[in-house]
Amino acid sequence: MKVLLIVGLLAVTALASHHSSDPTKDGEHFKGKEHDKKYDHEQFLGKDTAAEFDELTPEKSKEKLAKLVPKMDADSDGFIEENELKDHINFMQKRYVNNDVERTWKNYKAEKIVDGKIKWEDYREMVYGSADGAGQELSPEYAKMIARDEKRWAVADYDSNGALDRTEYGCFMHPEDCDHMRDIVVAETVDDIDKNKDGSVDLDEYIGDMYRPEDYPELNGKEPDWVQSEREMFKEHRDKDGDGKLNQEEMRDWIMPVGFDHAEAEARHLVGIADDNKDGKLSLEEIVAHYDTFVGSQATDYGEQLQKHDPAEL
Repeated sequence: MKVLLIVGLLAVTALASHHSSDPTKDGEHFKGKEHDKKYDHEQFLGKDTAAEFDELTPEKSKEKLAKLVPKMDADSDGFIEENELKDHINFMQKRYVNNDVERTWKNYKAEKIVDGKIKWEDYREMVYGSADGAGQELSPEYAKMIARDEKRWAVADYDSNGALDRTEYGCFMHPEDCDHMRDIVVAETVDDIDKNKDGSVDLDEYIGDMYRPEDYPELNGKEPDWVQSEREMFKEHRDKDGDGKLNQEEMRDWIMPVGFDHAEAEARHLVGIADDNKDGKLSLEEIVAHYDTFVGSQATDYGEQLQKHDPAEL
């Protein structure tokens, strides 16, 4: 059950961060005019390290960030340029994916890993409790998870031998990082958002994927400004044929645009925010001054943190 909770949850949610990938707009960073710093933190630090920084006070966040900056400075000139920031982001994301895959891979029983590979039946048995489903009574949600995993497994099985080696398993766990998994990423995303199951995503489904009125009780049912901006984005950029819904090709252009470098876009975005003197590069002082953009902090939740921890440790 432990593996089920880890892997099953990841299998369902691995694509959530890709719904807003758009080369025509900083969709990753904004919902309308609202800046999403959480995305920046995860891109700059990797999701696992970003979670660690979330527990730090502002002072400790700045201290740790200052120690990280020299490691990004590949040419040791005292400044971080866009290409250095891009390389850093790529490194952190690859490390996160590798660590995530390694954590789950180690959870599988040693006897099930034969010649460095694991078969679908063994994976299914360890994760879902049965190799073939015999004698199982599964909820619709679990049945859907298994069916989705099996389809994704087949695509990740690059050499079609029925078993995944660690590299193929990495594509199974993180399909967004493997080119040959593009279609399965799109299909799963459409399945998640397409509530009326007509095979496409209409405007209401598109907005419903990112906006819930209950998350904004202070607005008393009035939509935030960024929601209207997303409606316009749907009509003007995403729905290319103007039929009021996104087909598979339009969904692919949205969530996995060909030729769009996320690390490059994020590096450009971060430089744009923190480059106070507009010289095209970042100094240590500029990065630390904008620490909340790069690594965040518990500044707004500091009282809650005092309740959770011994103040002497903060």
